[in-house]
Amino acid sequence: MITITKQFNFKAKDFFDYLEEQLIPAIKKARGNDMPVTLAKGTKYEVDGAQVELTDYERNKVYGAHFKADRMELVIKYVTEDNDQGVKITFSEDMLSFDREKHGKLQTMFYNFQLKMGAKKELRRMGDNVLANIAA
Repeated sequence: MITITKQFNFKAKDFFDYLEEQLIPAIKKARGNDMPVTLAKGTKYEVDGAQVELTDYERNKVYGAHFKADRMELVIKYVTEDNDQGVKITFSEDMLSFDREKHGKLQTMFYNFQLKMGAKKELRRMGDNVLANIAA
C-alpha cells in the first residue's frame, strides 16, 4: 500500500464538491437513469468495464472505493482534514492484483516506486482539478 499526504489551499468541502460533480453523473450514466444518487458506503456502479464499490464515504472527511476489472483490482482512499492553511489530504492506494510474493525483491521495489510516483501525480491532479473547479 502506498500513502501520500499533501497540503492544499482549499477546504475539504471544495474537494468533495468536485468529487461529487464527477461521481454523480458517472453513476447516473452507469445506471442508465437520472434518478437521484445518494453517495454512501456500499454504493455500487460500473465504469469503463470496472466494478466500483464505495468502501467509505463521509462528506468532507473520507472517500474510499474498490475497483475491480478483469486484470486489475485496486482500493483507493482520500482522507481530508481541514486546518488553518486549507486542507490536508491523505491519499492511499493498494493494488490488490499485484502479488508481492510472486515477484522478486527488486521487482517489488520498482513496482512500489512506480505506484508511489503515480499516487503523487494523482493527488496533485486532483488538487489542480479542485482549484480549477473553484475558479469556474
